[in-house]
Amino acid sequence: MKMNKVFFRTILCVAFTGTLAVSAVAKSNPLLDEDEQSVFTLQNENQAEPQKREFEREIFDVDYVKNDGTIDARPVAFYRPKGAEGDLPLVFVPHYPLDEKSGDFQMCLNNGWACAAPYDFQNEYNGVLGTDNLVFNNAALHALRHKEGVDAERIIISGGSAGGYTALMLGELQMGAAGVVANSPVTNLYFNFHIHFLKCDEINRGFDIPERPILIQGMISALFRPNNDCFSGDDDPKWEALSPISMARAISSPTVINHFTGDILVPIDQVTKKYTYDEHEDDLPQDFTARMGDDYPGNLSRSFEEMCDPNELSLSVYRAEGKPFLIDMPYAADKLVSINVYDDGKTGAKASHTARVALGGYRSEPFLQEIMAKSLKETERLVPEKILLMLERYCGESKQLPAHVEVDDAIYGSLTLYRQEIVEELARYAANHSLKELDEFVQTAIVGSENETKYAEAWETIKSQIQVVNKQ
Repeated sequence: MKMNKVFFRTILCVAFTGTLAVSAVAKSNPLLDEDEQSVFTLQNENQAEPQKREFEREIFDVDYVKNDGTIDARPVAFYRPKGAEGDLPLVFVPHYPLDEKSGDFQMCLNNGWACAAPYDFQNEYNGVLGTDNLVFNNAALHALRHKEGVDAERIIISGGSAGGYTALMLGELQMGAAGVVANSPVTNLYFNFHIHFLKCDEINRGFDIPERPILIQGMISALFRPNNDCFSGDDDPKWEALSPISMARAISSPTVINHFTGDILVPIDQVTKKYTYDEHEDDLPQDFTARMGDDYPGNLSRSFEEMCDPNELSLSVYRAEGKPFLIDMPYAADKLVSINVYDDGKTGAKASHTARVALGGYRSEPFLQEIMAKSLKETERLVPEKILLMLERYCGESKQLPAHVEVDDAIYGSLTLYRQEIVEELARYAANHSLKELDEFVQTAIVGSENETKYAEAWETIKSQIQVVNKQ
C-alpha cells in the first residue's frame, strides 16, 4: 500500500537542526520511497538551504570483536570539506549513517569540520544495540581518534534515537569527547524495548503494517525486538549495565539531551518524569500509559535525571503553545548535563519522536561551535564514576565492553587494545593538565571502591605507562 507523502510529513517533520542521526525506518523500509524516507530522519531538511560546500568521502573498514568472540568488520564513512588541510575538528555520528543531503551535514562542512558515521547500515544492527553494535561504535570512535586529519582534541559525538543511546553510552564509557549531543535517546533498554515496545506490539497485533493503530512504532518494532534476546530475563543485570541511566554520573564532558513530550518511540519518562503527560490522545487505548513502572529490577524504574549528579544537571522546558518554533538549543555552560524538554503536547497513536503535529525544533550549531572553540582541554573533567569504569575495563571486567584474550591484540575488543586505549585517554588528560592532578584524583576515586586493591595495582601500571607515552 502506497503511503501518502503529505500524511508522513504532517506527523513526522520537525526541524531537528544539529541532530545528525537517522531514525530506524529511514533508508530501509520497503513501504517508503526516497522522499518519504527523509521524513523519518532526525537530520534537518526543513530549513533554508545552506550554502553547499563540496566534500571528500573516504570509506574504511573497522574491525571489532563481537560478544561471542568472533571478529567482524563494518565500514565507516569519513568526510572532509574539499580542499581543507591539516587536522580538523570532527563530529562523529554513531549507529546510523549520515544523510549527505541534510542541512546539518552542510552545516558541519561550512564550519570547516570533518564528519564521520557508520556506512552501509543494516537493520540487524538495531537488534544488537547494546551488545555488538555498542562495541563496533566504540571501535569506530577509537579508529577515528587515530585517523590522520582528525583533531583528537575536538571530537563531538552527536546522535538521535538509537544513535542518541549510542552517543550517550560512548560519552559515559570513554574520555576524549569534547562534547555530546543526544536527541530523543533511549536511556533505559528494559523499559523501552522490553516493556513499552512489547505493550505497543500487543495493541498492534493482528493488523497489517499500514493499518496498525500505533503506526510508526508498529513499523519499526520488529527491528528492535531482537534486543530482548540479548538478555537472560527480567532480572539480568545487563539490562541496567547497558542502559545509560546506570552511568549517568560517569559523564565527564558537556552533554545535551533533547526530548519531546509527544514521543511514542522513546517515551520521555525514562529521561525525566517531570513532564510526562498523565493523559494521552484519544486514539490510544484508555488504559495505555507511557510512564515507567515503579517495580522494575535495580534502578530501572528511575529516570536519567534521577540518576544524574544534581549539582551537574540543568533541566529546562520549552512549551510550543501551538505555535511553530525554531530556537537555539539551550545548554548550561557550567554543568556537565543539560536536559532540554520540548513540550509539544500529549503522545498519540500517530506520533513518532514528536507529537502528531510537529511544531518545530532547535539549532545545535551554537553549542557545537562553542565546544569546538574550547577543545577537550577546557571541556573535559575528571569524575570518579568514569575513572572506575575505565579501571574496570582495564582489568577486563567491563559489563558494557567484554574483553577477549584469545584474539588478535590489534583488534578492538581485545583486552590488550582496551588497556592501550585507556592509557592513551588518561595520558591525554595528563598532558592537558598534569599527571599529579590525575594521580591524586584517581587515588581518591579508588578508595572505598569494590575492587580497591585490584584497581590500585592497575592504576600504578597505567601511571607508569602514561609517563612513557607523554615523554615520547
